[in-house]
Amino acid sequence: MKNFITKNALAAFVVAAILSVSSAHAAEFALPVNIDQVGKMKFLVSSDSSSPLYVVIYDEDNNQITRETLSTKKLFNFSNLNDGRYKMVIFDSRKNVIKSKTFSILTETKRDLVAVQ
Repeated sequence: MKNFITKNALAAFVVAAILSVSSAHAAEFALPVNIDQVGKMKFLVSSDSSSPLYVVIYDEDNNQITRETLSTKKLFNFSNLNDGRYKMVIFDSRKNVIKSKTFSILTETKRDLVAVQ
């Protein structure tokens, strides 16, 4: 009976330890990071995290365009990029993905018919 109680207590302790580690790990991914579009070609990335975060921009072929450190907020201007699909990924210091956003840049040409009298 004593051996049964000891095994159950040990099993309960192991399960509790696993749950506390996994919930702490999940909390790490819930860092408050915002990616807000400001204007036509800009994103403002902001964070309340005290640890450094990294913002990486990839093109549609998954080539890294830029990598920047984010302390609290940073404005990204994409007006110099060519047309195409891009992805912005926010990583923590352990290279875990915190947040990502995919966006496209498309140049449109408008044609109008204007009657001249």
